[in-house]
Amino acid sequence: YAAAPAAIAAAPVAYAAAPVAAPIAGPVSSQFQAQDEFGNLAYGYQNINSAKQEQGNAYGGVTGSYTYADEAGVHTVNYVADDFGFRVAGDNLPVAPVYNAALPVAPVHAAAPVVDTPEVAEAKAAFFAAFEAEASRTKRSAQLGAFGPTAYAGLATGLLPAAPVAAAAYAAPLAAAAPSREAVLTTIKLNPGHAVFYRVD
Repeated sequence: YAAAPAAIAAAPVAYAAAPVAAPIAGPVSSQFQAQDEFGNLAYGYQNINSAKQEQGNAYGGVTGSYTYADEAGVHTVNYVADDFGFRVAGDNLPVAPVYNAALPVAPVHAAAPVVDTPEVAEAKAAFFAAFEAEASRTKRSAQLGAFGPTAYAGLATGLLPAAPVAAAAYAAPLAAAAPSREAVLTTIKLNPGHAVFYRVD
C-alpha cells in the first residue's frame, strides 16, 4: 500500500526592520536687526560660540551685552554708554587688589634749637647796647619864646609879641648892568621843512 504524503508547512521567518538613523542637527545660529525712523536701533546675533545684543537710541546712548566661551567657561559682559561715560561689568574683568596695609607714618623730626655763632652773638650785643643807650638818652624839649599879651581880643594871649616888630632894613637894589653886546639868534634846520633848532648866543 502507499503511505499518505505528509503536509509540512515552513515556519515563517521574522525579520527586524533596520533602524533609521536620526538626522544630524547642524549648528544653530541667528541674527536680527531693527531700526525706526527716530534713530532707535537694536541688533544681535547668536551662535554656538558667542552671542550679542545691543540697543541704541537717537541721543547716542547704547546698552548691550555679549557672551562668549573660552577654556575657563562661559562669560557675559554688560555695558552702558551714555552721558555719564562708558561703564562695563563682567564676571571675568580683572579686579584690583585691596590695599589693607597700615598707612605710613611720617617720622617726627625733633630739630635742635638754633644757636648763634660768636659773630652773630657779638653783633646782637652791640646792637642792643646801642639801642638801650639811645633809649635812655634825655630828650630835649622844644624852646618856646615868651610873648606878651596882644591887643586883639579875638586872639589868645601869648601868641604875638606886645610891641610891633620893626621892619627889617634892606639894602638898595643894585642897578642893572648894561648889556655887553646884542644877543645873536642862530637858526639850524635839522630836517628842512620839518625840524628847526634855535640857539641864542
